[in-house]
Amino acid sequence: MTNWIFFLAGALVGIAGGGFVVSALCRALYRARLAAQQEVFAARQQELDRHAAEIEKLRNQQAEQLKLELKALSDKIFEEKSVKLNAANKEQLSALMDPFKEKLQEFKKSVDESRGKNIELHAALRTELARMMTETGKLGNEAKMLTNALRGEQKTQGDWGEMILDDLLQRSGLKNGVHYECQKTMRDADGALLKNDTANLLRPDVIVHYPDGKDVVIDSKVSLTNYISYMNEEDPENRETALKNHLKSVRSHVDELAKKNYASFVPETGHESCGFTVMFIPNEGSFQLAMIHDPELWVYAFNRKILIVSPVNLMALLQLIEIAWTREDQSRNQQEILKTGAQLLERLYAFYEEFDNIGKQLDAARGAFDNAAHRLKESERARSVVSAGEKLKKLGVKMSKEKKLPQSLELPESEEN
Repeated sequence: MTNWIFFLAGALVGIAGGGFVVSALCRALYRARLAAQQEVFAARQQELDRHAAEIEKLRNQQAEQLKLELKALSDKIFEEKSVKLNAANKEQLSALMDPFKEKLQEFKKSVDESRGKNIELHAALRTELARMMTETGKLGNEAKMLTNALRGEQKTQGDWGEMILDDLLQRSGLKNGVHYECQKTMRDADGALLKNDTANLLRPDVIVHYPDGKDVVIDSKVSLTNYISYMNEEDPENRETALKNHLKSVRSHVDELAKKNYASFVPETGHESCGFTVMFIPNEGSFQLAMIHDPELWVYAFNRKILIVSPVNLMALLQLIEIAWTREDQSRNQQEILKTGAQLLERLYAFYEEFDNIGKQLDAARGAFDNAAHRLKESERARSVVSAGEKLKKLGVKMSKEKKLPQSLELPESEEN
């Protein structure tokens, strides 16, 4: 029993050893076949690489040959085209350049002429500039003299203010002698001269008429001396002194106009008063300086029935008055149109009546005509003038000239027979 066991064990060991040997042999055979296949593949790969290199070389050669052929062909075409293009370009350039050369020559001639004219113009300009410099210098001197005159003489300042006022009135559209009057002495309704409490004649600068019959007095008051000093002075204390004197001067003008009280005398002239007097300050800067540094000035003047205005304010006031006059004229024109229209209608209806009477008279004349015609050819043959006349013609009575009976007097056929 034990021997059988060892026999079986030995047999199993033998079989296992034989399997190992077979496995080793199989692996050896696989490796040998794999190595052989790799050698064949390497050889084929080398053959493929060699063929690819030859194909690439051949392709490069063909490409180079094609490039050379194309270059030769393009050079030939370019040479032919260049010859033709040069000829065409020469013709085109000649066609283009010839007119251009002519224009260039004309331009050169024009430039030369312009240069000559510019030299003349520059000379004339230098002369004109020199004259303008001289005139500017004279103007500056005249302005300086005017400033000095305005600062030194009250009469000159007053005349200057009246000139500015007259200029504004002319530019406002109002008509002198119609809408306003300048430097006119005030008179009452009987023509007597009016005088104030100090027995002085009342002669304001301007009296402006409103369309409704009211009048407003405008008087120019100039305060320039202290204003100019204030504007030119550099020392603060002196500027302050000039400002105070300027404000004092403006207020003194207000008091002067309030004392004259032109508005109270307007009703005696036959017109209604607006109740205030306009004090015109002809210099805008002088007016603004007074209003800014004396805020109560306007109220102070208004309480005394004085209205202070500058050129800008006065122009606005005059424009309002001009608009009122324009509307008044339009209203007057409308009334005249209505009056003329009414007269035209009256004449038109009078013509209607005459025309109707003419128709009636024509109808009466027509009736008389018909009656006369009827009598000429009435039905009783013995009494019909026409019948008698036609009978005479038939009996052989001849007229010096043959005439036909008017159609309206023709007899019926029964009567003719």
